[in-house]
Amino acid sequence: MITRPAAVIAATAVALGAVVATAAPAEAKEFRQVAKTVCRGISPNVFDRPYAGRITTTQWLPDERGHVTIYISQSASLFGYQTRPQLAWHNLTTNRRGHASTISYNNPQGEGASFNNIRTGSGRVRLTMYAKSSNWFVKVRSNHCSTVVRVY
Repeated sequence: MITRPAAVIAATAVALGAVVATAAPAEAKEFRQVAKTVCRGISPNVFDRPYAGRITTTQWLPDERGHVTIYISQSASLFGYQTRPQLAWHNLTTNRRGHASTISYNNPQGEGASFNNIRTGSGRVRLTMYAKSSNWFVKVRSNHCSTVVRVY
């Protein structure tokens, strides 16, 4: 014969066992770093907003160890023009280096450029960026800007 407190304890243990058995595995966490510096340059259009680009890195841990996604947010343009962001990276821990380039378009929505899955390796990584902007007639270059991020 089971006494009432023993039955309650047994039922609680069974219920907790079911909860523990069905618990979901740990989910990936987003780790984002935003640079404090902004790359600036003039617009290739005569009357337009100047170019401004900022580096943001994102990692989903623990799945993306040793590589990052880099996003360059860019200023909006009233008339639109093409931008070619150039990115160089240097892992200060392992001394590995690399570079990437892409094409984006500055438009009234102010969209940016993305570098997906850059395999820098874990450690402190210096990211250096500049952009070449152009329209049909003129090509201009922004200043260099850099930031150091931690890649896990």
